Amino acid sequence: MDLTITPLMASDIGQVAAIEAMQHHAPWSAASFSDVLRQGWHSGVLKDANHTIQGYYIAMTAGDDEELLTITVHPDAVRQGYGKRLMQDLLGHARQRGAARLFLEVRASNAPAIRLYEQLGFKITGMRKNYYSLPANLQTGTPAGREDALLMCLPLNGEIH
Repeated sequence: MDLTITPLMASDIGQVAAIEAMQHHAPWSAASFSDVLRQGWHSGVLKDANHTIQGYYIAMTAGDDEELLTITVHPDAVRQGYGKRLMQDLLGHARQRGAARLFLEVRASNAPAIRLYEQLGFKITGMRKNYYSLPANLQTGTPAGREDALLMCLPLNGEIH
């Protein structure tokens, strides 16, 4: 399949917000993605040959570090290497910008994402206890709760911090 990664544009926000809503318990709104454009944060939107968005990431520079804020793949496109492709794009751009490290946080239960990040060389550097909210599951009777976030880092200049 012919895929391209381009920066987020205003015309992408509807599709991106729809994917976000399908994949996250507490999704970013369309207004949040509009703010990304106003703030000038870094982004990559993975589109197929039909210009259908298959995934995206948003990152920001903080000093000499880069922080991944969100990365998401359409539910029909998971396990096809799209997350890795998006991460490689982000890593390339972060290195071009001269970032020393790339930071991210991930739900402790998100084993596929953790595996991907570890394959790319990220190391767990900490944890934020009870960071993410979990909605109640009425089908199983599980009450709403909280979930830990793992903090991960990848040095981009060969140094370990």
